[in-house]
Amino acid sequence: MRGKEMFGRLFNAGVFAVMASLVCGSLSAQSNPSGEPVFGAPSRSTTPTAVTTPKYSSAPVRPDTRIAPLVGSNYKIGADDVLTINVWHEPEVSRNVSVRPDGKISLPLVGDVQASGLTPMELQNELAARFTKYLTNPDVSVIVAEIRSQRVNVLGQVMRPGTYPLIPPMSVIDAVATAGGLQEFAKSKKIYVLRTLPSGQRERIKFEYNNVLKGKRGSKDLLLQTRDTVVVP
Repeated sequence: MRGKEMFGRLFNAGVFAVMASLVCGSLSAQSNPSGEPVFGAPSRSTTPTAVTTPKYSSAPVRPDTRIAPLVGSNYKIGADDVLTINVWHEPEVSRNVSVRPDGKISLPLVGDVQASGLTPMELQNELAARFTKYLTNPDVSVIVAEIRSQRVNVLGQVMRPGTYPLIPPMSVIDAVATAGGLQEFAKSKKIYVLRTLPSGQRERIKFEYNNVLKGKRGSKDLLLQTRDTVVVP
């Protein structure tokens, strides 16, 4: 009898242990939905982390366009050049204008203004002074959008013969490079420049292309003037 009683007690204890294990496992699964085992460590928080979205200002940003990208600060505006005149926050008076043959431009409020012979900065200051009579603290910018007054010709045995803007300081070497360089059978020793003198006569200037490229002593690159023609035989 005692053996059967002892066996019954052991069986009941085993059943209780199994049931307890199942209950604990169920509770652990509910507290840890991910199914990952937890060994005495506190459970991870499942509270979502707030994401902060950066705020950007919608205020317009004015680009810095005071200096023309194609010309230097010493460039002199000439007839036929196309200028972009921008008065900040004043679209009614901002516009593209061409310099007339008499060297002047016309704008609302200020009328005719001499532009030829001035640098973009000098014209900018002149316009700002004139607009001050009609606008409060006018912020004016002047850009040479197209260079049409100062041009040079590159003819003969170059890759792209044609007429190009003269952007000082521009030399013969610069002009040839702008035209794509010499062709295979170009006679580099016979390159010359045709220049119109104030008297109206044309001067032929020999240019030692090879010596200049080699940096030979006494050889100098020739700076071009408007309407010069570089001839490459």
